[in-house]
Amino acid sequence: MIRIDTPRGPPPFNPAMIERGRAKIERHYRLDDRTRRQQKNPVEDEWHAIRGDTAVALMTFFHGKCAYCESVLRSISNLEIDRFRPLSGASNLTGEGSLDHYTWLALEWGNFYASCAPCNRAKRSLFPVKAGRAPPLTPLEAIDELEAALLIDPCRDEPHLHLEFNPDGSVRARTERGETAIKVLNLNRTELARARHLVYRQTWAAIEALGVEALPDGVFAKDRPHLAVVRAACLDAVEGRPVATAKAVPKEERSAEQVMASDDEAFRLTARPLRQVEIENFKLIRHLVLDFPSSSGEEASWLMLLGENASGKSTVLQAIGLALAGAEEACRLVRPSQALTEGAESGFIRVHFWDHDEPVEIRFHRGARQFEGNQGPSAIVLGYGALRYPEPRRGRSGKSAPPRFSKIAPLLRPVARIPHPGRWLSGLDDIHFDAAARALQSILPVSDGTVMSREKGKVIFKVGGHVSRLGDLSAGYQTVVGLSADIMRLLFERWQTLSSATAIVLVDEIDAHLHPRWKMRIVKSLREAFPLVQFVASTHDPLVLRGVRNGEVALLRRDEQAGAVADQQLPPVEGMQVDELLTSRHFGLESTLDPAVELLLNELYHLQSLPSDPDRDARIAQLKAQVGDKESLGRNRREQLMLEAADSYLQSRSAVADPAKRQQLKKSTIARLQSIIDDTVRAVPPEAVP
Repeated sequence: MIRIDTPRGPPPFNPAMIERGRAKIERHYRLDDRTRRQQKNPVEDEWHAIRGDTAVALMTFFHGKCAYCESVLRSISNLEIDRFRPLSGASNLTGEGSLDHYTWLALEWGNFYASCAPCNRAKRSLFPVKAGRAPPLTPLEAIDELEAALLIDPCRDEPHLHLEFNPDGSVRARTERGETAIKVLNLNRTELARARHLVYRQTWAAIEALGVEALPDGVFAKDRPHLAVVRAACLDAVEGRPVATAKAVPKEERSAEQVMASDDEAFRLTARPLRQVEIENFKLIRHLVLDFPSSSGEEASWLMLLGENASGKSTVLQAIGLALAGAEEACRLVRPSQALTEGAESGFIRVHFWDHDEPVEIRFHRGARQFEGNQGPSAIVLGYGALRYPEPRRGRSGKSAPPRFSKIAPLLRPVARIPHPGRWLSGLDDIHFDAAARALQSILPVSDGTVMSREKGKVIFKVGGHVSRLGDLSAGYQTVVGLSADIMRLLFERWQTLSSATAIVLVDEIDAHLHPRWKMRIVKSLREAFPLVQFVASTHDPLVLRGVRNGEVALLRRDEQAGAVADQQLPPVEGMQVDELLTSRHFGLESTLDPAVELLLNELYHLQSLPSDPDRDARIAQLKAQVGDKESLGRNRREQLMLEAADSYLQSRSAVADPAKRQQLKKSTIARLQSIIDDTVRAVPPEAVP
């Protein structure tokens, strides 16, 4: 990290849009406390409009490097825009957070920093301060005077006063703020330390060859990666420290189970999104490797598992849950003999994480009574099976203490019981209750301006004068609300807000109990409610893929040799229509038509391509009568016109023997189709064209 002392200059986006956004923010902070804390970011539309220009400007301002670790950002696509003071839910190292901080800086040019993915994943919404936070709406220029921020600001502070860069690639804290920066940004991650070590060695070689005074200007160029290390090497040479032969790279950090057993703060700061899962001889799976997309500091990646029944989706979810929960919990839930593939002698489940070199694994052998490998949990992990239902309010679930790190038993049981959330929500303190309300408003189809409150021990939603109770929701809604509250119970053990809360949640058949309209928004809703929770889910419904990103889908199928194999080289899902998904490789249907209708249509199309005769014409009329209304031959009038043009071509072609006339007929049909397309385009209003 180095000081960025170049003036920022004016914002690179439309001033009118910023003024409109600031007016929304001022209205947001005039709301009463409860309503405001339960509302989402009020300027999301404005942010999406300026994001592209902001990224380009940040790439230039920060010299194409991460503001925190100085890693080179190869392109705009590698850059993540970090808000130095986070958008919402700013948290201390203790997990204490504030829903009010710092939404008013959402569009402030001076609060935007260029970041690499690993730094942004580590930082999240963590912004520790020594005392209180600045009052809402405090201008950015005045905040530093009112807050004792513990995170080094590369645009306002002198990082070299707080951080010492060593020849082995490690960084050591000189001050409390330096220690906070190392923790929050994970600045001693192994890959980064290796890169710094290489830069130090290269710089030292140049110093030995030329001397410090004769080093070319390019060595100190602002776009050079890890310039702080270059400067440290030069200082070591000037002061005569014999460090040129240093080779050591920092040792790998403590294992996850060691951290979780002894250091809650360290665990809170250790985000562990999944990078890869290897499964060997577990139940029906003989060998399987699954890769997970990279997560950002704003949003965790998902992985949606598709495949026919008995293709291994549930087995994969169970394997991930057992490995993350650790050998001790696995022994409590499953016998090794139940886990091992028939005919195999041994097996393992190995999980790799982003930004951490060491994987975790559990191993099992024929005849063994215990699982081996990592004994304790490696992350907060929850799992839910396909058959799940909300418990009645009279259940005892509201009184029971949540598990400390993992809860995967519902994933392995035939039926998963979801604790009723009413009693638990009613017993939360105000900060946690408002954080839960904000999350549930993202999940439930409630109107903007809805406020969740508690009256006489019951949770109610108020929209103007209308009141509805949590207990009045349908079974489908209650199941999803119960699942969401169950996740929050575990997260709230360590965080007051959900902006920095990390976990891994495994859900089998995530679409269970949901109406099609809600299936289409369930992924988007859960992303908004739990932005840094990584979900691994399965589904049989293409509607669920509406909120899934490209690269977040794996198709499982049975294989005689491997038991189950995964295809992750699938076509992009974003923008595909539901019927396109059904007939794509994702679901593999040849057609979305009713099979009986499809047979009739195939015969109809074939007959229309044949020369006319009385028997053929009579059969065509009979088939058209059987098919019924034209809705079966096109979902709307435009598609019907296209099909009619194709039918006309087939019928005319069958009566024309001359190849030249057939070619002319083909051209006229194409012209007719083009005319239909042109009419359709002209019918679309200009503002609807992207």
